[in-house]
Amino acid sequence: MKTPLVSICCITYNHEPYIKDTLNGFLSQKTTFPFEIVISDDCSKDNTHKIITNYIRKYPDLFRDVSPSRNMGSFANFTYVQEQAKGKYIAFCEGDDYWTDPLKLQKQIDILEANDKLIACCTNHSTVDSHGHLLVSRNEKIVKDNIQGQYNLRDFFNDNHQYPTLTVVFRTDNKEAVLEKLKYVKNQFLGDWILWICLLIYGDMYYLDEVTAAYRVNPTSLTHTVNRVARAKASANICRRVADVLQDRYADIAENLRDTRWTWIPLMFAYRAEKKYIRMVGCAFMALVLCPGSLWNTFKSVMNKRKNK
Repeated sequence: MKTPLVSICCITYNHEPYIKDTLNGFLSQKTTFPFEIVISDDCSKDNTHKIITNYIRKYPDLFRDVSPSRNMGSFANFTYVQEQAKGKYIAFCEGDDYWTDPLKLQKQIDILEANDKLIACCTNHSTVDSHGHLLVSRNEKIVKDNIQGQYNLRDFFNDNHQYPTLTVVFRTDNKEAVLEKLKYVKNQFLGDWILWICLLIYGDMYYLDEVTAAYRVNPTSLTHTVNRVARAKASANICRRVADVLQDRYADIAENLRDTRWTWIPLMFAYRAEKKYIRMVGCAFMALVLCPGSLWNTFKSVMNKRKNK
């Protein structure tokens, strides 16, 4: 097997109904460069690993199974599979999502190879339900005027950019340093969000405004089953740790991340989602007292989204 330019990293757990779509999306890629498919199944209790094994038998030169012998948990598996990657670049896609554009990797690598100051490239994506039925054809997450182009760490924070894991390809030049930061911050809720910050310390992200992948709304995933209040309460600790890994030139961002006053707003939304309205009102009151400007900006953002629907 030739040394891969790209390592496609896939973590999976109990994805039996979906994993074939994911693997077929990898196999559909048409590239001028070699790539490997690195699979880490976190001790699934269904037939996920059996399906993966069948694919490995058919395509032994493409697949590499690095699945652990014991359940690691999503975040540990997320960092572990990156450690196993051999490529100059890593492309991520979890076992319930899939790629829809056979030229996805080629387009992103062409962009990254042409500009060594870019650390990563992401794209637009669609959203499907658990059966693969289309829910949203385009999920625009970039909110600046220059939709397609470069974005830095300040853009990421100032404009609340979101780069879905399944759309991103990134360099491994600083892999050891990035993984060290990831493991320090370590959180089961926001692994990809933390990774993008750690990467953006070393370079800009390029956004390609083309739909290349489908994000599946999986009702059994961690994102949809976790207690929203617990996640909101954990956010303050996450932000403090993220602040610790930022460089001196981002001291202002670090200071804002350490300011816990703003956490009342996500906690307010979390209680609303859990239908605990008395506590929601209490959080809204605290936000009004401690950070009225942030609360007002949040209110305006929500109203603007409603107008645009």
